Amino acid sequence: MSFCQPDALPGYQYVATTDGESHALASEVPLAILLNGISHAVMMVTPCQLDEFITGFLVSEGVIKHSREIHDLEFHRQDQALEARVTLGNGAHYRWKEHRRSLAGRTGCGLCGIESLAQALPELPRLPAAPLPPASALLQLGRQLPDWQPLGRECGALHGAFFASLDGQILHGCEDVGRHNALDKLIGTLLHQKPPLAAGMVLMTSRCSIELVQKMARAGLSTLVTLAAPTELAVRQARRAGLNLLHLSRQQGPRVYSTSETEPHHD
Repeated sequence: MSFCQPDALPGYQYVATTDGESHALASEVPLAILLNGISHAVMMVTPCQLDEFITGFLVSEGVIKHSREIHDLEFHRQDQALEARVTLGNGAHYRWKEHRRSLAGRTGCGLCGIESLAQALPELPRLPAAPLPPASALLQLGRQLPDWQPLGRECGALHGAFFASLDGQILHGCEDVGRHNALDKLIGTLLHQKPPLAAGMVLMTSRCSIELVQKMARAGLSTLVTLAAPTELAVRQARRAGLNLLHLSRQQGPRVYSTSETEPHHD
């Protein structure tokens, strides 16, 4: 699937400090998302892999079930801002209108603008059982990260989301100033693969919050590995969804907080 991409905006720009030295800083631009002509959200994103971001964002938010429900996508540039005009199929459009959330924007918490507590803690689909990756595969991941973070090498301040095979080989990587955005870009990347990729795991350079668990469940991805510890609520949600949730601790070995065999807990 290929859509009209926006005029190129750099992933980072050089900015001079007060003493005259120049340093690379990550780019961050507002991206307005319109669904069938109706404003849905304004996101702050790093302006790369935007095609994949739109697909992954709409899937992980439950707006669409598959990339085929996007019939058209056009990007328009407005100075240093971007607008994504998405045409949804009829089924996705009516489903979205029925469950529409009024989002004026997002912040780091990822929940600003929702209308009820039920939307903050929704019921998630139960993921299919998946094997835990072996410890030997997990230990290989960290050594590969520098090669998969070109923007991060230049300017830092970026989160990374990566897809790796179960034997520990990273196959795809996405970067963004927002960790949710990085995961959405990766989800979109995976959905655009033909044929679909075999079983694997997602690695995030960030902590694991409840929003990442929700996005994994909606995208049908069964294993999440993070470089920072999860929150207690994220672990509870991961166990309900049957998500393999692991933390790669620097001080100790991998910690497993949830597996697909974990029995759902009901309060």
